[in-house]
Amino acid sequence: MFRSIAIIAFSIIHFTASQVVTAQINVNIPRIPAIGKPKPEPKNPGNGGIQDQSNNAGNKTDGKLIYGPQRPTSTPVFLKDSVYVQAKTHNEYWKMKGQRNHSSWVPQLRFKNFHDGEKSLNYSVEYFNPNGTAWYSEKLEVGGRNADRTIVYQSPSPWTGTLDTKSTDATGVFSFKIVNDDPKETLFSGKFKVGKFSTSNGGPDKNKFEFFVDHDWLMPYGMIGFHHSIDQVGGMPPLVSFWIKGSPNASDLEGRVFYKGQQIASTKDGGGASDYDERTTDGSAAFAPLNRWKRWQFQWRNLLFDNNGTFNRDNFPKAFYVDKNPGVYTVKIYHNGQQIREMEFTVGSDGRFVRPSYADQIFVPYHTIILPVKVTAPDEKWNATAWKTESFYGNPIDAFTN
Repeated sequence: MFRSIAIIAFSIIHFTASQVVTAQINVNIPRIPAIGKPKPEPKNPGNGGIQDQSNNAGNKTDGKLIYGPQRPTSTPVFLKDSVYVQAKTHNEYWKMKGQRNHSSWVPQLRFKNFHDGEKSLNYSVEYFNPNGTAWYSEKLEVGGRNADRTIVYQSPSPWTGTLDTKSTDATGVFSFKIVNDDPKETLFSGKFKVGKFSTSNGGPDKNKFEFFVDHDWLMPYGMIGFHHSIDQVGGMPPLVSFWIKGSPNASDLEGRVFYKGQQIASTKDGGGASDYDERTTDGSAAFAPLNRWKRWQFQWRNLLFDNNGTFNRDNFPKAFYVDKNPGVYTVKIYHNGQQIREMEFTVGSDGRFVRPSYADQIFVPYHTIILPVKVTAPDEKWNATAWKTESFYGNPIDAFTN
């Protein structure tokens, strides 16, 4: 009898498993790389710091999941794409006592590890001036654990004394080094370019500026992957993201997907765009909107991965299942009807995204791949060569354009 009850319980659970909850960049633009045969996705990138329950054999007829859950382990995986340096502006300067509205700034840094949090990790960051001399260092704080199973490490609040003792009014290329304090080894070294724009109304405000870190290098980088809630199910929408300067309205953005020359999905038919992440300053929106870089994430109700999973396919009568249709796909993003971005991805005969040769250099959880993007907006102002040397704070991906 116990065996019968167990079988019934398992059947109910299997039958009622439902769809994963969804909702997670030209002149001289980098060309879309030629992608060859599918390359098996490494099971344990980042020194074995993940548990990957995918069917790595990729046989899409054997009933196993093509893409399974990914979970962190006790071995932390440093997420290179998560490093973010921001300039925090203060309208006072400790070297100019008594002068108000003489702006200065300090860096604020954060990054993420893909880690189960089983053990405490200690990190610090050292900053250096444009001439290479030491500026100051600070202990990073644990910013908390996110829903995507990443742990954030970040600078302490600058209002606890850093702005009053360490700030500068200089611009230029600064550098930094993230140090793992336990073995005293460098985790990551980088550099960032600081500029400024005026927030003055004239007169006594002539030295009032907003300082910012230039992130134009982000523009040719896109991503495709899945939501962090990926589990033993199917019917998963692929998530595609692009970086866009300024602050467009989500309702003005449309994503279209093409396969073999035919449009197969549009966000107008379900899904949509969401403002997922940004690189900006406090004053950019009002004074210099193009010093705001936002990552927009797109998904489509009728563009799914079947994934050999357990879900009710009758709920998606118009769905196009990407894993069942290998080949090259093109994603085009439109703003008020004008195309502004374009990206290609390829699905192999095993039903998996084809990973470019450079993909192993930068791990992103949940089977996410970084891909090149064409910036096609005719009037968008950006430095189209910055990505060649400034990507990931001076750590560009080798062979990104091959």
